[in-house]
Amino acid sequence: MRNSFTSILLFTVFIFSVLTISAQEMGTVRTALGKADHPALGEISGIVSSRTYPGKYWVHNDSGDTGRIFLIDSVAKMSCEFHLEGVDAKDVEDIAWVRDKGKNYILLADIGDNLAKREEIKLYYFEEPMMKTGVSKDTIASTAIRTIVLNYPDKARDAEAIFVDPVDQRFYLISKRDFYSTLYSADIFKFKKDRYILRKEMEFPFTFVTAADIAENGDVIIVKNLTQVFYWDRKTEESIISSLRKPFQKVSYSVEPQGEAIAFDHFPFTFVTISERPFGLDAYLYQYKYTKP
Repeated sequence: MRNSFTSILLFTVFIFSVLTISAQEMGTVRTALGKADHPALGEISGIVSSRTYPGKYWVHNDSGDTGRIFLIDSVAKMSCEFHLEGVDAKDVEDIAWVRDKGKNYILLADIGDNLAKREEIKLYYFEEPMMKTGVSKDTIASTAIRTIVLNYPDKARDAEAIFVDPVDQRFYLISKRDFYSTLYSADIFKFKKDRYILRKEMEFPFTFVTAADIAENGDVIIVKNLTQVFYWDRKTEESIISSLRKPFQKVSYSVEPQGEAIAFDHFPFTFVTISERPFGLDAYLYQYKYTKP
């Protein structure tokens, strides 16, 4: 009975996520760059462009995997795997890039909570690792990882999307399973504390958000759910909240088997997506080119 109820609930949420939202649609050109066929890459849930290795991408799996990240190339082939020493991952769902004092950092988000029971969620912050010649597996020392604990202001919930504003370094998280996906924020880089309470900022007119990203200069924001991609321009000196309260544009997007990851690419006016491999289906690294309105 419980399984039947769960199936009906998930189906209902999926149908709600695909309902047509009235908005101008931005055309794109999609290119399949390569197939993610490495055995370790079965449940990719997050992606971000590498700043240290242009043309490569950092990805990770979600629940069931250990604390690790993978560097893949422009055709989705494995370059290197890094284990995060001392990290007991529960459900890592997204990854973001941060620039701080001239160095490139990665923020890994252990924020998944399908049943909304976790007392706290965690972020892991570390400098973007360097590959060593001839080494395909390496370790990021626990002493090089900052752990940041987050709590919601009211109750536990599931989330799969984060980004960090490159203008002021404020952290943003978007919930997934709320009837309206909700934006939260925290100044995790301003005060350097170990624990923060998230602040509720606004609700979106859609649900089941699985990923988000912001352009390197902060002038564009994209948010993705299972079936659609939403786009906002951000003017100079405009806040993230003011930008996201404006009408969005829908981006022309082809549904993937279980597409849960999105990130801006290295090139102007491009982003990439990648999927999990449910039921043995193939997952590809896709690049989308769009014309900025």
